[in-house]
Formats: sequence, C-alpha cells, structure tokens
Amino acid sequence: MRASEFFRKLYTPRSARPPHDLPGQIFPIAVRICGWGILALLPVYCLLMMEYIHYADKARFATFFLERMPVVLFDIGLLYLLYLCVLCICKKGWISVLVFGGVCGIVSYVNYLKHAMTGDYFYPWDFFEQAGKAGELLHFITVPFPLLYWCFILFVPVMAVIVYFAGASLPLAWSVRIPAAALVAGCMVFSVSTPDKITGLLNRNSLYLEDMALQTSNYSANGFVGAFTVNILSANVQMPEDYSENTVTSLLADCTDTPAAENFSSPDIIVVLSESFWDPTLLPGTTFSRDPLANYRALCAEENTVSGRFFTTGFGGGTVRPEFEVLTGLTTDYLPSGCVPWQYITEQTDSYVSVYKDLGYTTMAVHPYTSSFYCRKDAYPDIGIDSLYFEDEIYALGQTGEITVTTDGGQISDETFVDSVIYYLEQNSDPPVFLYGISMENHQPYTDKYASFPITVENSALDETVLNAVRNFTQGVSHADAALGRLADYVKNRDRDTVLVWFGDHLPTLGSNMGAYAQSGMVGTYDVADYEALYSTPFLIYANFDLATGDTAMLRAGSDNSIASYNLLNATAQLIGAPRSAYMQYLERYYSAIPYYNIRLHMPIDGDAAYYANGHKMLTYDVVAGQRYLYNK
Repeated sequence: MRASEFFRKLYTPRSARPPHDLPGQIFPIAVRICGWGILALLPVYCLLMMEYIHYADKARFATFFLERMPVVLFDIGLLYLLYLCVLCICKKGWISVLVFGGVCGIVSYVNYLKHAMTGDYFYPWDFFEQAGKAGELLHFITVPFPLLYWCFILFVPVMAVIVYFAGASLPLAWSVRIPAAALVAGCMVFSVSTPDKITGLLNRNSLYLEDMALQTSNYSANGFVGAFTVNILSANVQMPEDYSENTVTSLLADCTDTPAAENFSSPDIIVVLSESFWDPTLLPGTTFSRDPLANYRALCAEENTVSGRFFTTGFGGGTVRPEFEVLTGLTTDYLPSGCVPWQYITEQTDSYVSVYKDLGYTTMAVHPYTSSFYCRKDAYPDIGIDSLYFEDEIYALGQTGEITVTTDGGQISDETFVDSVIYYLEQNSDPPVFLYGISMENHQPYTDKYASFPITVENSALDETVLNAVRNFTQGVSHADAALGRLADYVKNRDRDTVLVWFGDHLPTLGSNMGAYAQSGMVGTYDVADYEALYSTPFLIYANFDLATGDTAMLRAGSDNSIASYNLLNATAQLIGAPRSAYMQYLERYYSAIPYYNIRLHMPIDGDAAYYANGHKMLTYDVVAGQRYLYNK
C-alpha cells in the first residue's frame, strides 16, 4: 500500500469505514488524543528537557523539582504564556510545536556546550552580542553532546509530526489570535514594567535579582529557565544601594593625583594579553619532555623582573572581562555576568590608556582577529586607543611584504603577532608609545589543533580525550612562550626605555566539566584554594631599565607577587614612576586591604576589604551606567 493510500484510509471518517475495520477506528483516535495532548503539555516537556540537560545530573535535577517548587511553577507559567503567544501567531499546532520546542532545544544545547567548554552559562545578552558570529564560533565547538540529550531534542520534531497528523491547531481567526497574542505579551511586559514590579514578581516565586551577582549559584539554585529569567529582568546594570554624588565623591575624598617621579623617562609601554597563557606543569602527575614555559621562567629569574599570579575573572573564555578590567581599572563583578563590558562604554572614559595619552603617548592596539568581536573597535577609541590594527591590517602587511604572515593552530601565529607588534612600534616616529596587544594562536579548541607534538606530555590519570587537549594546549603555550622570549629580547636590545607587561587572560578549557583539572586532582573540593587555582594565570613585568621595586611598591622584585586584573597597570605605573590619578590611589589602597579579590574566587571578606570592594562596585556603576560623578571631582 502506498503512503498516500495509507493516510487517506487512516483519516477516512468512521462512518465511511466498514463496521469490522476496528483498527482503522482506534488508530486515528489515538493519534488525535496524542496530538492534542502534546499541544497542551508541550511547555511542561520543554521545561523538563531544558532542566535535565542543564543540570546534567539526575540527583540535582530531582532536587530542583522537589525543593524549588515555587520556581518550577513560575517557570511552567512563564513557558505557557510564551507558548500561547507562539500558538496564537502560528495557529497550526505542528508549527507551534516545532518553533517553540526547537528554540528550547537549541537554547539547551548552547547552554550545555558553553558550560562544558568555559564553566559559564548561556545568558540573554549572548543572543545579541554573538549575533552574526556563528560562523566564527562554530569551529570552537568540540564538546560531545550525550545521546540522551539528543533524544530529548530530536523528539520535538517527532511530536510535531504527530500533531500534524492529528490536525491539532488553534481554531480561531487571525483577527482574534493576533490581538490575543498582543494582549498576553502586553500583560507580561506590564507586569515587569517597573523595578518594584520586577522585584515583587520574582520574590513571590522565590527568585531574587541579587541572584545574578553570582551566576554559579543562580543557575544552580534556580535552574536554567529561572536563572535566565532573572538575568533578563536584571540585564541593566543594577544601581548599588546608597548611590549618590556624595557617596561617590566621599570614596575618593582623601585620594589625590600623584605626579610623575623625577626619574620617569616616558618609556614605551607594551602590554600583551596572551591568549590562555597558563602553566600546564601545574597539573599534578603530568610529565613533560621539556619545559613549555622555559622563556617565562628564565625571565622571571632575572633581577629586574616582577612576576607572579594574575587573578582574572575569566575561565576557558570571556577574554573581554579581564581585558576590560586591566585597561580601565573597573570591575566586571557587578555587571551582568557574561556580558560584554565594552558595550557600556559609549563615550570618552578615563582609563589606564588615557593617562598615557594625556601625557602625549601614541596609543595603539594590535589583535590578529576580527575587529567586530567583543565591540572592541567601537570601545577602544573611547578609552584612549587611537590606532587599531586587527587581522585585516596584519594580512595587508603580509601582502606588501612588510612582515611574513603565518598561521598555526588555526589562527594567525604568535610569531606573526610579535612581528606585528615590533613592526608598529618601529614605524612610530613620534615616541613614546603605549601598545596593547592580544594574541590569538593559543585559542581553543584544543582538539586536533596541531599536527605534531614536539613536547611529549603524559599523565595516566587523564582520559585520552583530555590528554589530547593538554598536548594541544601545551604545544600552543610553548609557542606563546617562544613569542615572549623574542619580544623580551627585542625590549632588552632597544635604545629606548621600554617596559613589557605580559599576562594570561584565563585558564584553557581542557576537556568538559573541568576535565584535566578534576581528573589530575588539581581541584576537587572547590574551596577558595581551588578557585584561586582556576582563576589565576602567570604575569610578568620586564623592563630594560631599573624598576622602582621599593618597600612601598605594590609589586616587588621576584616571582612571589599576586595582583588583581584591575590593579596590574596601576602597579606598573608605580614601578616606572608614571603619574597616577586619585582613582589609581584608591585602587592602591584596595590592594593594601586585600591584594586580589573578585567574586569568582568565593573569598569571604569584611572590614577594609569589603569597604573597598563595595566602593569599587559603586565607582564602576558610576562610570558605566551612572551619572559619572567621579569625573566631577
């Protein structure tokens, strides 16, 4: 029997069927019941699917549904309202199922992959910040997706087929459906139209705006749908309590500008954010045929080098967060977690870069990747960076023969990156120069990134997939170390005073769910010590002249130093005798109270440390979303 004949028979009205054709009477009824049941219960299925994939653990999934019933009921109600809007617009049941269920499935997939790769979750602003960049990001996706989760998602089109053959749809004319959808949407918007309404709605359902301050606990306690909703409703930077002009100015009331030291020589300043620059020898039980960071360690041993641990707010990704803090001295702790902080910089903003620009420095940025990523090309000029050189400019240098452009590990190589930095420094005929560079070669993914591995890496505790990632990463970081060695030699042999600041933005993703870190035993209890290990990378400050590493300096000669991202260039300015602003003095006092702090370290703080941390939050809000009272001081 052909398919067309089968379905024609299947849907022939019962009255037209022979009385003995019982299967022909029962089966269509069963399909219709299933179809209408699916149409009615789809939001419940989608919630179960999203939360099961989100938690990736049966026990945590069950605990959420048993212990967070107010949140579960809120999630179901929210999904039904959204689903009703989709159904009113689409009318046909199978289209509504495919659209609504498909979106829920895609979001679940993205959230799982992002968390597995970076330890971070999928946020509402990811929709907008990464729009148009899917092609650039797809090759970073290497984490396997469990078969059961695929079954959850692929069952959505199966349900759509059942609903299609059941003929289930909304039996209303468009003149009723569209106004109904608009009414539902309008009521939803009205219910969250003021801060008080948002707070009341969330609190009645055991959700709180404060949850977004720490996304780990937000997504753990509230599930994916609840946490995502909290983030949508708190997407604007939250104004701190007691924010006012008096509060802001009082924070810096006794802070003053510090003039340049007598011996300040206006040196060229090279600041390099080295992609995922981290020491893999810290993985317990791992052996290497040679040291992948030999140049870094040799430089750290030199008398005029300052080095140690750089505490970052990124892990596995999110380069833009520590970058923002390093260049501005502000904090991302209280911005919506996972957002691109450069989106808040839309006008001239004081920064560490602008300090040098005001001194007459030529300011530039070099990054061998697309200029549109992370809103850099729009924000950099507002913080004082005048000349921007991205991958297009670097490839153009290769075409004219100014440098040789090579790729390695799927990106423009670190060797080419250093060539570019040196080229732009040498082309500048009006020193001094402040140059900020970001390398790209050692970016994830670390699966099949390199064809050969000159450095042999072994660890019996790591599974083969994770060990392969460690080998690929080690090869990449050894190339970064070689680039560091070349750049340091260049600095050493320059006639001009020059200082090089080099740091890693975050640890690499070495397998899903903390992969290499957990399997090797580097982390396990996830106490403060574990978070300090996961959120700190190597840094060094190297100069071809004497650094002022006296008793009053934040950083001392040697490798036993720790510094937060927002204080790195503050400490550098102190070492070279550069002038410093009152805000920089505030951050120095913050350092005196606690040398490094951010909320991802889960460090308990009180006293002076809490005072300065809360003040840092207040000052950041003032600059990125407030009245900018700081600039009226």
